[in-house]
Amino acid sequence: MRNRLCAFGLLLAALGVSVLFARGYPSTKAQYSTELHLDAGSILCANEKLSDPNFARSVILIVRFDPDKGAEGLVLNRQTEIPISRVFPKAKHAKDPVYLGGPVQISGVQALLRLTEKTADAVQVVGDVYVTGAKELIDKSIDSEADASKFRLYLGYAGWTSGQLEAEIRMGAWSVIRGGAKIVFDPNPDSLWPRLTRESRTQIAFARFGLLPALS
Repeated sequence: MRNRLCAFGLLLAALGVSVLFARGYPSTKAQYSTELHLDAGSILCANEKLSDPNFARSVILIVRFDPDKGAEGLVLNRQTEIPISRVFPKAKHAKDPVYLGGPVQISGVQALLRLTEKTADAVQVVGDVYVTGAKELIDKSIDSEADASKFRLYLGYAGWTSGQLEAEIRMGAWSVIRGGAKIVFDPNPDSLWPRLTRESRTQIAFARFGLLPALS
């Protein structure tokens, strides 16, 4: 599939965050985040004209956001062909794929997981979805054979400096929607981008005629 990356492709992706300000984006309105509140838990959906190979047709969960420090996110729809057991050799039973979270610090490991209560080893992103880089918690989740609907492992992340992401959104590189566990742990991540793109267009079209509220 288009979004699947082989091991060599995974390594080649570690080239750093590319500049996204390309020409040709359509004009944007409130539905495309110029008036939306951007925060941890926001979902970024790449504009179809975004050609940067690191982010083309990507869906990104913002896991950390600070107007003064910038933003970090994890790409949700970049499954690799690398099983978790390749990253954690002792977990030979772990056959679920690792995800490419982004081109920054590709050797770093983070996980998204669903928890029933808060823990000092993870940061709440939205609802019961948490992000963690704590090895002990990741090991515990792998050892418990946590289902892919509750636990996913990521290499690298996407990063923006202060004001950079907001500028990209104003230019139309990204549309922003509110997400949750249903999107974060979607069972068919390879088709997530086209489905969210279609839904966004439909919602916006109806909203312009006052038939449905716009995505918010």
